[in-house]
Amino acid sequence: MTSYELWSLVGSFGSLTVSVIAFGALAWQLLLLSRSTAQDHDRRRKQATMEYLTANMDRKKGLFDEGIPNERDDEAIAALISLSLSGDRQATKLITAYLTTFNFLAVGAQTDAFDRRVIDEAWGGLIIAVWNNYQPWIEAKRREYGEPRMWENLEWLAGQMTPRRSAASAGDGGTLPPQGQPVP
Repeated sequence: MTSYELWSLVGSFGSLTVSVIAFGALAWQLLLLSRSTAQDHDRRRKQATMEYLTANMDRKKGLFDEGIPNERDDEAIAALISLSLSGDRQATKLITAYLTTFNFLAVGAQTDAFDRRVIDEAWGGLIIAVWNNYQPWIEAKRREYGEPRMWENLEWLAGQMTPRRSAASAGDGGTLPPQGQPVP
């Protein structure tokens, strides 16, 4: 082997080394970009969730002003449900508008547009209470329309929320009622 051939071989090896290093650097940059994109998506999803929740606080207040009872007022909700099921169109309209807010939130969570953890932290107990208290109305409407999928997104979301009031609180010596039930 001549010195020219040897230097050609070393040069080829050097070019290969540079190519491998460049490929490794490119792969590393793509990995970092992928992580950054995932983090940005997660941040945007959480931000969209908070914006939806915040925007619907005003909507909920308007519905409360129109006659929707507090979500933990079992008796008032039962009375509103009774009115609706007896044909009161205004009561039906109020309940439908109220539950639609939560159903849309559930669709957003199911499609990964909204962050379930943020929903759980902010409104988890509220969602469980809404589902528990309006379930008789929902079941009646499912039967009435022969549509078992009505409000299934809300049902799913309520099932995803973490009950937090099922354990005894420290130092009180008693147990709290299940989440969604009023504290005596």
